[in-house]
Amino acid sequence: MSFGPSFINKASRRLEREWKGLRDAYLPIRPKGSLWCSSRKKVPNDLPQGWKLHVSATILSACGVFRLIAPYLRRRKVSFKAPNSLFELGRLNAGIYYGFSQVGKFVTVYPPSTEAAVALAQDIDRLTANQPAPLVPYDEALRYGSCVHYRYGQFYSSFRVKIRNKSVAAIVRPDGKRIADRREPHTAVPPWLADPFSRGGRPTARAASTPLETTYGEYEALVQRGRGGVYRALDLSSEPARPCIIKEGRTHGETDWLGHDGFYRIQREARFLKSVSPVAKGVPRVITTFRANQCFYLVMEPVLGKPLQALIASRQRISPCRTLAYCLNMARIVADIHSAGWVWRDCKPANFLCGENDELRALDFEWASTLDDLDPLWPGTPGYVPPKPDAANPQADDLFSLGASFAHLVSRKASSPMRPVSFKPKALWQKLPEPFVELTKNLLHSDPKARPTAHTAQRILEQVLQDSNFRASPAK
Repeated sequence: MSFGPSFINKASRRLEREWKGLRDAYLPIRPKGSLWCSSRKKVPNDLPQGWKLHVSATILSACGVFRLIAPYLRRRKVSFKAPNSLFELGRLNAGIYYGFSQVGKFVTVYPPSTEAAVALAQDIDRLTANQPAPLVPYDEALRYGSCVHYRYGQFYSSFRVKIRNKSVAAIVRPDGKRIADRREPHTAVPPWLADPFSRGGRPTARAASTPLETTYGEYEALVQRGRGGVYRALDLSSEPARPCIIKEGRTHGETDWLGHDGFYRIQREARFLKSVSPVAKGVPRVITTFRANQCFYLVMEPVLGKPLQALIASRQRISPCRTLAYCLNMARIVADIHSAGWVWRDCKPANFLCGENDELRALDFEWASTLDDLDPLWPGTPGYVPPKPDAANPQADDLFSLGASFAHLVSRKASSPMRPVSFKPKALWQKLPEPFVELTKNLLHSDPKARPTAHTAQRILEQVLQDSNFRASPAK
């Protein structure tokens, strides 16, 4: 069976229609402009705060999970809410659109009492056993692998407090003082309350001993999102301890329409780096990989430098010669990737780091594919994706991205270039040699077959830089 774009579009539309039917049947309250739909309106005896339940799901499992629990919740006359579309659930699970703390929060249940919360959690856990369940950050899982998570927080009150001049939702302590309803580690159970869900002795959600505890330490989170985190750490197995970067791929994290999750993405990036790094100086070297707590971990050498995107957006002067040197670095890295039989599919200035002597190193290869194993769900970045991606020649898409990166560097735009890429103002391009200008235009050609290879781009740039007496020619 082919899993191309048409198949995926049909599958996603079918599931969205299925979700709309379920939403209309069980969530009639849909405030205009709101992300959420609710089972009913607020009533006077609703609690202002209490133990809330979050039932997690992926975009693929959401309809099935909802069919299992919605009739039960209606029979119990419990208030609950869910996103208005699977598209929005995908955005929630990404953790970058509505905040990392919202990952996994598919259905939120508002029990009328502590006793009801415990009973509902146990029943929902039985109904949803073995369903894919993204972890809900900062909540407590009812058990390892459960769809059901819980925390104590605000229900229907409008209480707010100011934290660093920002108004946030508040809960009330027993002494009457309002405090922030925090979504942070170790805040799911307030210190003045006992955890009513732990009476049965929930099994620990982590393995007793993994490399995360025995081999690495002094973690610093650089990125946190649904599919996994990126951490700076120390490798304690060497003497002296050496710095490293750890990328985490979470099971069921940001699952896409093909069922690919964070675990799959980081596992594929590791395969790419192991294949390409021996022949490409510009990509990080792999130290090791391992699995722990249902996640896949990729340990890499640290790559130091400033993102090329940040340099572009700065006021720092970039001479024509330095501009061409950066472009040569980018072309060389893409050429090495293509020579190794891979397609990057995410070439852009934000994924290049400028190190010493203006050398570039490339990062972020979760979407990289071999020529015979392409992922049709490649999202791309607006401004770096050709108007018509070429499924038969995916390396040509990388070439368009390379040309867009050249143009972005020359134009010094703070944000990504928009299609069509502009070669204005001419004054910027007139400072550069015509072979480079023509190369950039050809890389951005609408016909994929007309785009020069990355090796050709590398050769042209090497020749231009060897000519120390080059004169800028007017851009045509």
